[in-house]
Amino acid sequence: MKWITYIAILLVTAVACNKTDEDYRDFAPGGEIVYAGKPDSLKVFPGKKRIQLRWLLTSDASITTSRIYWNRGRDSAEVFIKRTAGVDTVTVMLDNMAEGPYTFTVYNYNNLKNRSIKTEINGDVYGAFYESTLLNRLLKTKTKVGTTLKLDWQDADPRAIGVELFYKDLDGADKTWYVPVAEKTTILDIIPLNNTLDYHTLYKPQAVAIDTFRSAKVTVNF
Repeated sequence: MKWITYIAILLVTAVACNKTDEDYRDFAPGGEIVYAGKPDSLKVFPGKKRIQLRWLLTSDASITTSRIYWNRGRDSAEVFIKRTAGVDTVTVMLDNMAEGPYTFTVYNYNNLKNRSIKTEINGDVYGAFYESTLLNRLLKTKTKVGTTLKLDWQDADPRAIGVELFYKDLDGADKTWYVPVAEKTTILDIIPLNNTLDYHTLYKPQAVAIDTFRSAKVTVNF
């Protein structure tokens, strides 16, 4: 099996954590088995063809590596750990991921190669298929008012975070205007060149997503 190695970003929290995560011990015919401290507070942050995992190391200063498995163990990543005296946060980005749902299993290993109890979490990777399903926010009306343009919007999809407008000013310069999702009426202080503008709608599939997705551009004539 080919290992893919990623560098973990280690951050030391300013406040010590009261919770302890003691090593697990089992008794077997061959003697005592000692487990490394397991990953704590594992979280996932979905993105476009990538996903970020984050967890805490709250105890067991002997931890030296962590390993992430997915696709039923067929794919994996190894993370090298440099512990500090406090609570450490390990952040790992998995790139070039196929779109779809995943189950991730994370283990810690100490300097004696002892493995922790596993920690599992589900997460989603988004891509071209998801983006192809996104619809643009609808315009109710578009009205010229003197030298300004008034745009009245329909309510947006709950996953939408805003709209980007693209147009040219009277000198032919490209302009971009951002419309927040809560905005019902947009007033442009000029009439765009050639009486046209383009726009697309911005989405985040989940509140914790690390990437923004865009619907296909549409052209508005007025």
